[in-house]
Amino acid sequence: MSVPKVIIDTDAGLDDALAILMALAAHKKKQIEVIAITTVQGNTTVDNTNNNVLRILETTDLLEEIPVYAGCSKALVHPWKHIGEPFHGHDGFGDAEHSKQPPPLSILQKEHAVWALTNLVKKYSGKIILTALGPLTNIALATRLDSTFLSSLADFYVMGGNTTGEGNVTMSGEFNFACDPEAAKVVLDEVSKPIYLTPWEICLYQTGLPYALRQEMGSVKCPEAELMNIIEARVNAGRAFKKWITCDQLAMAWMLNNVTNPQNMNGEAKNKDCNPDILALATKTCYATVELQGSITRGQMVIDHIDIMKKPSNLIVLTEVNIPLYQRYLRQAFGGKF
Repeated sequence: MSVPKVIIDTDAGLDDALAILMALAAHKKKQIEVIAITTVQGNTTVDNTNNNVLRILETTDLLEEIPVYAGCSKALVHPWKHIGEPFHGHDGFGDAEHSKQPPPLSILQKEHAVWALTNLVKKYSGKIILTALGPLTNIALATRLDSTFLSSLADFYVMGGNTTGEGNVTMSGEFNFACDPEAAKVVLDEVSKPIYLTPWEICLYQTGLPYALRQEMGSVKCPEAELMNIIEARVNAGRAFKKWITCDQLAMAWMLNNVTNPQNMNGEAKNKDCNPDILALATKTCYATVELQGSITRGQMVIDHIDIMKKPSNLIVLTEVNIPLYQRYLRQAFGGKF
């Protein structure tokens, strides 16, 4: 049986970093094969994102094995402007001081991320699992360049959007969608089968973990934990939330869990009394779009709860999580035992 091929599209902030480490741990175990990482603006500039991804790959001794493609430096239409201090620091990695410089950018592939996405998906049609952890700018452009791009994916996982209108960067917008609303709308409008979507609210209210548990997970003596402890030091000390909030990590864990439990991937799930090795205890299959014109709701994901638009479902939204199992994935990301 062939190992699933995965591409990670990322804006490489702190939560992206741990999510990528989670995927790379699975890559080393040959549960998946990460065939590329593509970068995009979002938490920080695309140049900083490139540095951060290369630093992660160097930490895991995969710098020469996994190619990195630099992507879009601006949103599709309106460049995103951070209001106040960026949560992940100006460099996306907590503005931390490192003992050495990141690997040189000359290591980056010469091909632009959008072309790499279209070419790789065409080459491995029906075999690639795309996991998007940042704004969907690269994905939207790939969709416009190749109308078969999304339909040629094996599966598509996204961290972004919101289900109740609660925002984290505007009153009603989740960061990844609010950072490039036009891109998010293009992607949601063009998908041919539902996206596995991890929304902001489930991260905020259901999977927040005690900071003491974060500290315990990071106590492993290994390069992965050392990197995370360095780059998360300022955020964890500031404690903007009452608990340690994870977002991209949850989307990645869901993808990895579904890879090993493919019978759980079809349609709406309700697994409370079923397999304890299933991460998604419940999901909601629905249609959603993105608001672009609202003066205070631009970037908000809007679900058609009452099927008023009569459109096919384009999302499988994660609504309930097996927390003990999720913690095992987080431990693995820090370099601990699953």
